[in-house]
Amino acid sequence: MMRIFLITSLLVLLLFSAEFSYPAVGSPLTTIYVNPFTSTVKLGQTFTINIKISDVTDLYGWELKLGWTPTLLEALDIIQGSFLSGSGETYWIEQVDNTTGIILAACTLVGNRPGVNGSGTLCSVSFYAEALGESVLGLYDTKLVDSFEQLITHAVNNSSATVSESVGGFLIPVDKLELLAPYIGLASAVTLAICLIVVFAKRRERKDEPQKEARPK
Repeated sequence: MMRIFLITSLLVLLLFSAEFSYPAVGSPLTTIYVNPFTSTVKLGQTFTINIKISDVTDLYGWELKLGWTPTLLEALDIIQGSFLSGSGETYWIEQVDNTTGIILAACTLVGNRPGVNGSGTLCSVSFYAEALGESVLGLYDTKLVDSFEQLITHAVNNSSATVSESVGGFLIPVDKLELLAPYIGLASAVTLAICLIVVFAKRRERKDEPQKEARPK
């Protein structure tokens, strides 16, 4: 009964803590962030971002929302990270809404035990790049709770993802293609000119060669 009560009370705290006035504790250096800071992918590719935490003390549970541009990216999957699960049994919640571009995820340890210290991965999200453009991957409504059910103060760092076309094996954002267009055309013209010069030189070489005398029969 005590175990069920602890889990229920912590989930209530995570989901509705904005309505309470619990004092915030913890180090101001604690940060939740999206890694990598920027992602550049080809149209039609899938990619994965990690939501991580750094320099936290006594983390027992967390909750967050991640937003993105749903016309550019589609969330395929979200999995729990190892930061809490690597220390014991956890309770995990996830909700994905690709219509509005929002993910809700929450996780808490289970049982009467201390929280986790240090840095690690809270969860990982995989996306499909379905249209060209740039999307912010923004964290908000983030909450951290320690083993005493106190909120932990923290900072938040977001990231972005750019869906680009491929030019010559290199990924170049679409809005940069217009700048490169004159140079791409110039490169094509130079290549054509070089080919014509080579063909002309070979023909001239054959023409200048002395004709061999015919052998007597």
